[in-house]
Amino acid sequence: HPSGRVSGMLGPSQIDTCTPELLRNSLKAAQERGLKVHLHAAQSVVEFNEITRRYGMTPIEWLDHVGILGPDLIVAHGIFLNDHPWIKWPQADDFALLAGSGAQVAHCPNVFVRRGIALNAVARYQKAGITVGLGTDTFPHNMIDEMRTGCHAARIVRGDFTACSTADIYRAATLDGAKMLNRSDIGRIAVGAKADFSLVDLDHPYMKPVREPLRSLIFSASDRAIRDVYVGGEQVVSKGEVLRIDVDKALA
Repeated sequence: HPSGRVSGMLGPSQIDTCTPELLRNSLKAAQERGLKVHLHAAQSVVEFNEITRRYGMTPIEWLDHVGILGPDLIVAHGIFLNDHPWIKWPQADDFALLAGSGAQVAHCPNVFVRRGIALNAVARYQKAGITVGLGTDTFPHNMIDEMRTGCHAARIVRGDFTACSTADIYRAATLDGAKMLNRSDIGRIAVGAKADFSLVDLDHPYMKPVREPLRSLIFSASDRAIRDVYVGGEQVVSKGEVLRIDVDKALA
């Protein structure tokens, strides 16, 4: 797209409904175009059981066997590895295989937490060198809420309040999300990067006291304290009001 904001991916739907040939052809076509492949895998117990029934391998092992588990693959959602508490499949080491492959994981906490499912866990993946990018995948598309849910879910699953820090989840929502898209000009404030940023009202009651602004934003204020938003240097939200859309008309 001329804006530089919208590009393409190859998106075969999910590993239990795609043939090996389709997946290999998708990867080849993506690599020829400098794109990524986005594929749902390790996203449900049903899928895990089906892949192991068919092939005697876990979903992650099967992706490696097919030859597409690598840096050009974004795995959505990469939850049910063999060592997930709900699986306990001892014959594999999906975590090490995933970490060594260079494949990335698209993590969407809210849509799964609503079903009582959680990744095991964000910071664990990050510390192993697995790039985790945060997504929404369901309404409302509120990235701050996704950050909060991702933190809470990780801490509960691991039984450890250090299992995911605000810095860990913020990185997934910004720098690492951009990295997964092969973009160094978004996800950060830096010379030469896109002027994409939000201004947070530190005087908002839910931001007080201003000791840890990022924690206050994620765990307390959420989008209520977002005052202004700029995209590419152009203001699109002013004092909480959207400038580009007639919201009342759209609602009507």
